[in-house]
Amino acid sequence: MTITVRRATEDDLPWLLGELKSFSTFLGSRHPIFGTEEDTREVILNFIRNFVVFIAASDSERMGFIGGYIGPHPFNPKITVATEAFWWVNENHRRSRAGVLLLNAFVEFGKANAEWITMALEAFSPVNDRCLLKRGFKLQEKAYLLEVY
Repeated sequence: MTITVRRATEDDLPWLLGELKSFSTFLGSRHPIFGTEEDTREVILNFIRNFVVFIAASDSERMGFIGGYIGPHPFNPKITVATEAFWWVNENHRRSRAGVLLLNAFVEFGKANAEWITMALEAFSPVNDRCLLKRGFKLQEKAYLLEVY
């Protein structure tokens, strides 16, 4: 099976919204990470138009996506950071190369546009840390979440 990675377009928006709902459910938070469909639509359109979203697909079937943004580091604006915001492969395609190809595309995008690239793995992510470590990433910090009700 041939998997290709391409930039997302606005035509991908309905599919992305559906997959992002799955991503939100996967996180298991009491506060859904994505609010209303209208709000989420606007956020994703902003990523597609102004930042980066890559789609992995086989023939006409979309398999997964990765998205992020470029901006100055908050403490040193001379450092440009490519920050991964979401990375998701549909459960039906998790044993394929889609996730790795998406990661590679984001890393290449980051290398071409920034001095730093940051990636996050959710606590229950099926991705092994080695996937990032062998690409030169190093564990820099851990993030914790306290849900306030």
